[in-house]
Amino acid sequence: MKNLVRILCVFGFASFSLKSATAQCITAVDLDGTNQFLYGSNFLQYDFSQFTIEMWINSDDYTANDIYVNWRNGSYIALGGWAADGSFNTWAEGLSPNSINSGPGTAPTPGEWHHIAYVFDGSNQIIYIDGTAVTTVPTTGSVDLNATTQMIGLVVGARFDQGQQFTNTKFDDVRIWNSARSSTEINATMNTDLNGNESGLVAYYRFEDGVGSTIATDLTSGANHLTLTNMDPATDWVNGVFSSDVHSTATIESCGSLTWIDGNTYTTDNNTATYLYSGGAVGGCDSIVHLDLTVLDPVDNTITTSGPSFSANEVSAGTQYQWVDCDNGNTPIPGEIAQTFTATQTGSYAVVVTGQNGCSDTSACSNITIVGLDEINPDHLKVSIYPNPASSVLSVKGLTSDENFTILNLQGETVHNGTTNTTITVDYLASGTYLLKFENRPVVLFVKE
Repeated sequence: MKNLVRILCVFGFASFSLKSATAQCITAVDLDGTNQFLYGSNFLQYDFSQFTIEMWINSDDYTANDIYVNWRNGSYIALGGWAADGSFNTWAEGLSPNSINSGPGTAPTPGEWHHIAYVFDGSNQIIYIDGTAVTTVPTTGSVDLNATTQMIGLVVGARFDQGQQFTNTKFDDVRIWNSARSSTEINATMNTDLNGNESGLVAYYRFEDGVGSTIATDLTSGANHLTLTNMDPATDWVNGVFSSDVHSTATIESCGSLTWIDGNTYTTDNNTATYLYSGGAVGGCDSIVHLDLTVLDPVDNTITTSGPSFSANEVSAGTQYQWVDCDNGNTPIPGEIAQTFTATQTGSYAVVVTGQNGCSDTSACSNITIVGLDEINPDHLKVSIYPNPASSVLSVKGLTSDENFTILNLQGETVHNGTTNTTITVDYLASGTYLLKFENRPVVLFVKE
């Protein structure tokens, strides 16, 4: 049976670019809150009339006054941390107001991954937590480059002077844009890896360098890589944001049973099976695939033959048929799209049956030999006799010259033979039914009275 399998929601079995398709993945760094941070010395020496800072963070306590992402290039921009009342703070010199917070009680649950975004669109400062705008503040001004002020590069996990406000936090997927990301854009890509060449993206750290590396690579063309400072590259690279419970889904429709990539054969609908590609992705990630299978009713691919005629046994409403020539590579026979088909010449034939649900299958090929009536009993070979029944002599018609003949009883035993082209004497035969056979001619049945 040739089952139709339709994969409706596409995912790559060989490679996965979505963060949501990875598991147990070393794509994050873990800072201890004592003296550890990441630092890039030459960073973003230009003005920001608009900007977006995004990150995934996971902290055991979301301690007040921590700093997460900040830099000073003339003006000072800081993202984080949490105030004592549970609100999240930001700071941007040149803006009015220059500091906003998310409001009391908006701190996320400790020990879990959360997405934070800080946006200035030229008119408003906005804080997003897990894709939801929790505060929007009308704002004027811009973050200007001041060439007379000391330039201090990007710092992740501490204050820009690198000596205070350290955070005990895991970081994944830090992004900095010189454009304002909309709510739609943030939610569309917060769970997805970027390439690094997206418009407006000026720094991007996916933290896929892995155990042993002393840098976190900037995937943009700016190449502003961060150095792990006071950190152990053997132990401070850890599982990333999607490390255990988020995976891709293979949505499949199968006509009849399906043998899936896990080696199991499924005969009924299934939405619980999963398959793990161990260590197959960047950073030593495991890739988990979730099966969402719908098993459709297969078509009946059997046929019934009667002489030179064939009939498909599938008769459900909406079924389509196409008879094919098996001796010619299953080439469709023009016009033969009915349930039945009558062959006009010797060959091998099959039918492709397509059900209303889209399932399609091809029958086994069936051979037929077409024999004309002249081949069975051609007129020029016919011999006739009379009278029949006969008592003493049979007259023979249809011979043009003497031919050898044999008379057999119904047990196949020869009772007489001879040569003639006109008459045969049978008065010596006992009463009964006999067979008269000439060489290369049809057998004639006669009765002796």
